[in-house]
Amino acid sequence: MRPFLAMVKANLKMTVRNRQALFWNLAFPAIFILIFGAVFSNDNGVTFKVGITGVDSPYRAAVIQTLEANSSFDVHIGDQDKELKALKDNDRDYVLVFAQPAAGQSVAPVQISYDETQGPNAQVGINVLSQVLMGVAGGENAAPITTHPIETLNITYIDFFIPGILAMSIMNAGVIGLSTAFVTYREKGILRRIKVTPFSLTSFILARIVTTLLIAVLQAVVLISLGYFIYGFTMRGNVFLVLITIIIGALAFLAIGFALSGIARNAETAASYANLVTFPMLFLSGTFFPVDSLPTWLQGLTRLLPLRYLIDALREPMMRGHGIASTWTDLVVLLVVFAVAMAVAVRFFKWDARPA
Repeated sequence: MRPFLAMVKANLKMTVRNRQALFWNLAFPAIFILIFGAVFSNDNGVTFKVGITGVDSPYRAAVIQTLEANSSFDVHIGDQDKELKALKDNDRDYVLVFAQPAAGQSVAPVQISYDETQGPNAQVGINVLSQVLMGVAGGENAAPITTHPIETLNITYIDFFIPGILAMSIMNAGVIGLSTAFVTYREKGILRRIKVTPFSLTSFILARIVTTLLIAVLQAVVLISLGYFIYGFTMRGNVFLVLITIIIGALAFLAIGFALSGIARNAETAASYANLVTFPMLFLSGTFFPVDSLPTWLQGLTRLLPLRYLIDALREPMMRGHGIASTWTDLVVLLVVFAVAMAVAVRFFKWDARPA
């Protein structure tokens, strides 16, 4: 029995001394609990995204105050054209347009614009908002209310889902696939042998980049085709813009993969680093659910994740049919990520495997 206990003790010591194993066995599951706990504990029931626009007045201010005091309403105040556009893009459930109060009247007429594709479901929110408006105005007859149906894009979950999965595939191919492959090349001496051949390392890396870009385009074709033929996915935007976005996104994540391959000592470490980079992005960048479903403090942190910018840049043309004006900032961020990651990759590049 004593030798057995001694072996158990020795194995525990080896496990504790193995920092990577300790991280993946203890810290990583804890991170998952924190992430998903933050996401799914934020469920406060039904929430209506309401846009407020039109003529400012004490009545409008009182309505805003009442709606903001209720957690069932997510209130957005802005220009009328902007808010109605957000309604058409499915970023709002309803828009309240306040008109100029009539002479001698303190309560202004209000128009409730809504998505007509929601059918009877839209009436639920209209009734709730009408009750709020009448309550603030002081009675049913005191609040002139009209409704205005607007035809929206009728975005389905598959329209939302496919750009996210495409972005995820591009990230995995660039970060996980390339980082582990390049470290393996270095460990096996392939890079060292290329160094002494007429075939330059630059050409070798360029060939790898071109191959990954071609695979990324093929992934896009396959995923979009599956969504179209099986689930009725609708491609609303410019195909050329989507292609450019895929290429820029693939370059950004390829650069991250190169950077990790330069930092990692071996293939096992590279895989650990790659998973550490990709997993938070996978669940916090809006791949499976909208980012605005996260707690407010966590939404700000997602701005540090490159995958969010790729997903947004793909969803704007693919899901909403928008052009470059809606995606150029996301593309610029991805290009900055590419430049910074490539600088890190060049700085830490090694021909030979480093000793452990």
